[in-house]
Amino acid sequence: MSTVIDLETGQRGYALSGKKEFLVPYFVAKDSLEKRLQLLFLLTNNNPRQHARIITLQNLIQQKITWSNMAIEARDQSVEKVITLVSTLKGKKIMDQLRNTLTSFQQEEMSMMKIRVLENEKQIAKFNLTFVLTITLTTVILSTLLYMIYINLKARKKAEDALEKAFLEIKDLYDNAPCGYHSLNPDGTIISMNNTLLKWLGYEKEEIVNQKKIYDLITPESLVKAKNGFSRFKTEGFIDSVDFDFVRKDGTFLACILSSSAVLDEDGHYLRSRSTTFDNTIQKVANEKIRLLNQELEAFTYSVSHDLRSPLRSISGYTLILEEEYSNRLDEEGKRVLGVIVKNARRMAHLIDDLLNFSHIGRKDFSHCYIDMDKLLNNILQEMTEQNASDKKKDIRVLPLHYCYGDISMIRQVWINLISNALKYAQHKECIEIQIGSYQDNKETTYYIKDNGAGFDMKYVDKLFGVFQRLHKINEFEGTGVGLALVKRIINRHGGRVSAESKVNEGATFSFSLPHQL
Repeated sequence: MSTVIDLETGQRGYALSGKKEFLVPYFVAKDSLEKRLQLLFLLTNNNPRQHARIITLQNLIQQKITWSNMAIEARDQSVEKVITLVSTLKGKKIMDQLRNTLTSFQQEEMSMMKIRVLENEKQIAKFNLTFVLTITLTTVILSTLLYMIYINLKARKKAEDALEKAFLEIKDLYDNAPCGYHSLNPDGTIISMNNTLLKWLGYEKEEIVNQKKIYDLITPESLVKAKNGFSRFKTEGFIDSVDFDFVRKDGTFLACILSSSAVLDEDGHYLRSRSTTFDNTIQKVANEKIRLLNQELEAFTYSVSHDLRSPLRSISGYTLILEEEYSNRLDEEGKRVLGVIVKNARRMAHLIDDLLNFSHIGRKDFSHCYIDMDKLLNNILQEMTEQNASDKKKDIRVLPLHYCYGDISMIRQVWINLISNALKYAQHKECIEIQIGSYQDNKETTYYIKDNGAGFDMKYVDKLFGVFQRLHKINEFEGTGVGLALVKRIINRHGGRVSAESKVNEGATFSFSLPHQL
């Protein structure tokens, strides 16, 4: 209120005298009012009624400042105008409202102070009563304390016996579980190993624990994987289902699947691992048999596809002769049938080429390098544009792509197949719209291609990447049904995965994910 009075005094002095010196306290008071209101708001932070009064007070002060500014502006013009403005008594009314608001504010605080005094007196009385009761209860407690200690010691002995029994059961479960357990310290030294894994490896505990590192017990192939992966494991904190080949004491190999999680201190530093191993020998033998069968199947596919080329060339050659030399002797139906033969012969040739490519992927040597996906996509799109020039309007957007690690020729084939697929199924649209992008997490990088084409029903998505599986009729969209199967096979060889999402007539999104490093 004193600040408002300073503001009023400065404004009034200027109105009476017209001297600027009177406006100094006016502007000082004006600048400090907002800070004082904020302080008052904080001091009454737990009282909504006072907050409402502060809002009223804030509005009144703003009105007072506005009126004072009007009085100063009127004085700048003439004494008569300021006298006329003051004669309205609006400034006095605002000041009266300010005083009334502050009076109710102070009365509220005084009322609250009286309540607090009464509450303090009640608390003192309550404390005195509590103190007396505490003395009484203390006497009772002290009387029963020795008895309770006796009961407590007896219960503690029973709990210790139960705890020891549980510990022995847990230790037995750890030592004789149907899988192997072990732990590694930060430098890879084995600090614990259960009896199951010791038995599998043919060692005694004294020969392993705190004596050997994990690198001493695995094959050279697994050693490279372990050294590359252990530092990353200590940072990421887990590995899941990794193939490792241990070397037994007698020199034979033990194929295992290893999963592990890291135990960290409060600062996030690696302390030790919790690792689980499962005997994978039977599964590995089965996988090897499957691999050999796949090789035989690939060889068979290659042989059949290669052998089909000769009769297909004969069919194509004779149909070409028939078309060139005898077409004038054929009626319209004969020409139509001849066209069907030529078209299907070409389709058969494409199918054989796709089958050869499909079998070739399984036998091709695998090379690894970092791939600049942006550069690769630009080259592919430029080549496809040059080879397949058309008047069809296309909007192909390639967002910035992450690098990946893999076989560049295989990944190139993946993009060619997916882009060709998107162009084919969007060919009936007025404008072909395709978007290509990528995103990644701490395990893998995912690339996607989205089109506005015909789409497909998601209930058939499981058939999409199978050989010869087509979700559209051949007269709607040409194709052999091998392209997406080839994509899946290439990505599987990279240790990745493929997926697709779509709605009928609303386009489709095909994705493939590659691990950060093979």
